[in-house]
Amino acid sequence: MSVLKLKLDQEQLVEDFFEGTFLAGIMSQARDYQLCWQINRFLGCQFRVNNALEIRLAKNNRSFFFTVFDYPEQTKSVTHYLYNNHCQAEFLLPELRNIDYLWLVKGDYYQAEEMKKLFEQLRQLELVQLVSLLDIKDIKNKMNLIF
Repeated sequence: MSVLKLKLDQEQLVEDFFEGTFLAGIMSQARDYQLCWQINRFLGCQFRVNNALEIRLAKNNRSFFFTVFDYPEQTKSVTHYLYNNHCQAEFLLPELRNIDYLWLVKGDYYQAEEMKKLFEQLRQLELVQLVSLLDIKDIKNKMNLIF
């Protein structure tokens, strides 16, 4: 009896997951729930913590849990995700140590200009120091963002 081995094509998984997405890095000293509250209040979003999406990374015999908030826009088939990039002294994306949060917009409803306007509005929030549009191709550890 032969055993069939299936290999996960990580490159295809990454390509499929990030198709039609926009990603921004956010610098903010605020706690995640404070930042979400301000985003919800001033930008009209409805971010909520989603424990089912929490990302667990194991490193040096320890586990680190990165909180993920989501905000689905059902009428537009778009979901917004806000990832916490820190957990204690570890980073979800180590190549972006200066970034506190990542905002991923998944779905192909919005165009680049609309995303630029949204992220420009985000820059105006009191708790936000910096917002930078990121190119997913430049991110080494993009598998860490896939849940």
